[in-house]
Amino acid sequence: MTLQLNEAWTLILALLAIGLGKAINHRLPWLERGNIPPAVTAGLLLSLVFAGLRAGGVVDVKLGTAIRDILLLVFFASLGLGAHFSRLLSAGRGVVVIILAITVAILAQNAVGVAVAGAFGDPPALGLFQGSIAYLGGHGTTVAWAGSSFAQGLGGALETGIASATLGLVLGGVVAGPVAVWLLTHRTAGALHETTFAAGVEVPKSDEPPFSSDRWLRGILWLAVALGVGPLLNDAAGAQGWNLPGFLTAMAVAIVITNAADALRRPVDTEVTDLIGNVALRVFLAITLLSLDWMSLADRLLMVAAGAAAQVTVTVAVALLLVYPLLGRDRDAAVASAGFIGFGLGAMPVGMAVMNRLIQRFGEAPRAMLVITLGATLYQDTANALILTALFRWLGAG
Repeated sequence: MTLQLNEAWTLILALLAIGLGKAINHRLPWLERGNIPPAVTAGLLLSLVFAGLRAGGVVDVKLGTAIRDILLLVFFASLGLGAHFSRLLSAGRGVVVIILAITVAILAQNAVGVAVAGAFGDPPALGLFQGSIAYLGGHGTTVAWAGSSFAQGLGGALETGIASATLGLVLGGVVAGPVAVWLLTHRTAGALHETTFAAGVEVPKSDEPPFSSDRWLRGILWLAVALGVGPLLNDAAGAQGWNLPGFLTAMAVAIVITNAADALRRPVDTEVTDLIGNVALRVFLAITLLSLDWMSLADRLLMVAAGAAAQVTVTVAVALLLVYPLLGRDRDAAVASAGFIGFGLGAMPVGMAVMNRLIQRFGEAPRAMLVITLGATLYQDTANALILTALFRWLGAG
């Protein structure tokens, strides 16, 4: 029997899952200390329950996807509204560090993927589907590359990539928090008290009450404009042969809006849009984890598990040896390391969710949020695509 939940019930289930995750984290202090997001805690648990029900022939629970996709766009649009060029200037060196770390991670993850594929007797090119395609790229990137000419003749490319991306999504949420907590409590002097970031031009706080409907209507308006204009940019880019992800164009429009508003001295109320984006992120993450298809791991479980263990080691090593020391070994550096591990293994929303949890516990880390958002979002997909194209050709695929 299949139980197809509509968008309303999908939202209800996601909100209940977040509440359950908070309760579980409260009852198991090691989860709270590890800064595991409640959406990850409950989403992982419930996805395993759903997998058991599906395997036992009891019920196959399917969630709506439309609301999840919209929430992702809202989240990235909120990031764009907070991306002030004045702050980018003060974070220039940090963005360069993240770009360097991403480049190293792409090369290292693919080297590991190719090595693991070879060890299990599979074509080297298949290893790219358990390299940066699945981990830094994620599910959408996996589907895109699996349908490309490079994947022709590579049996199991889609299944291997989806299984790796699924496992990476979980590992990103589970590993990033504890690593950052260890850095903050054992390696970062003054982590609870100070930060080295100079924020640049501060956005004025509104004099209106925090729950004023006027403030929220304006915030929702700007987010809606970003979501509305974004697809127009997608269409224009597609006509020129450029396939851009929807979240990237929505964020780009939001960046233009907020910096135009700054230039006109009418800054966007990012206190409201940040809150909206944070809620969207938490619900998106819950829906995504609840939708995990664990059955896709069955056929290639051993190879995918070996690859995942190696990728955790590689990605954490890049964070500890590059991101943390080069960003200054302070609180921002530790939080940025968590964000890097989160999106390097799983997805950008996973990294941001872990960073938000760390900020709630240890205090603000604006430099970390800025460099991860700008460096990862504006560079990661382009670099990944270019390097993967070169690697596929070098390996003789396609």
